[in-house]
Amino acid sequence: MEAHQYFCSMNSVMYVCVDCDKSSQAKDLIFQIIKTIGRFERKWNCFDKKSTISKLNRRKERWSFVEKPTLEVLKKSYEYSNESGGNYSLFSGVYAYLWKEAIINESIPPSEGIKRLMEKQKKADLSFKWRFVKPNDSNLIDLGGCAKGFIAQYIKNKYENLSYVRSIYLNLGGNILVYSKNDSTKDIKIINPVTSQDIWLKNQKNTSVVTSGDYIQNFKRYGKLYHHIIDMNTGYPAESPFCSVTVIGDDGFLCDCRATDFYVRGDEAIEECNKNNIAAIFIYKDGEVIASRTAEAII
Repeated sequence: MEAHQYFCSMNSVMYVCVDCDKSSQAKDLIFQIIKTIGRFERKWNCFDKKSTISKLNRRKERWSFVEKPTLEVLKKSYEYSNESGGNYSLFSGVYAYLWKEAIINESIPPSEGIKRLMEKQKKADLSFKWRFVKPNDSNLIDLGGCAKGFIAQYIKNKYENLSYVRSIYLNLGGNILVYSKNDSTKDIKIINPVTSQDIWLKNQKNTSVVTSGDYIQNFKRYGKLYHHIIDMNTGYPAESPFCSVTVIGDDGFLCDCRATDFYVRGDEAIEECNKNNIAAIFIYKDGEVIASRTAEAII
């Protein structure tokens, strides 16, 4: 029996649809999924002073004990930050408060303040020892670039082996996960933000589809677009040729990190996807759509 529900969490409208043997099982599974997402939101929201991440951000040069999922997401984020050369960064929290206020108030932050934060960001680091974590400065960590992908993958891993679960579909604010035990597949729609045309990913099963872009959380000043994806090398919103990047794969966390990484990296990300058989769709600011060779087979 199938059940579905819309709800709001992590500043996004989310949707969950599950298919179980019984209606009661489906309803309970939806309840458990929404409860899980809410629990992670409360722990990982860097703007909430009571959250685990916010408390960790105030623990400069002091060790903090963290629970396993938080430790896992911090370690994986730290590793990918280094692999991507900072195009995706665990330490975007350095700029998080500054640019959140800037976007809300539609105002450009003073350049002097950004320069000071750039110096701090260059030195940002995190140490790990068993279940303990220590930041070397304050207000470093922001999991906004990977949290939804990690949570979607966590939910799949937690519930996929339940005997009565047939399928799970999640849309966590543009972060989609499709899971099915049988041979059923699902077509996933991506919208071109420039032309409003639909792009369909055909026959998806046990797949994550994650999009990052500058078409939300933004404002224009003097004809220039300012948005929420920050280039860690400049302290300003990344000047990407793309308006959105969508990554398709079997690991929601990795797709989430890559979507930000590839957006910031620009054109060279297409070559990397082709070289490493990564499925990704790049939409340029003029509306042109380029799919990596692996993605061409599914659109």
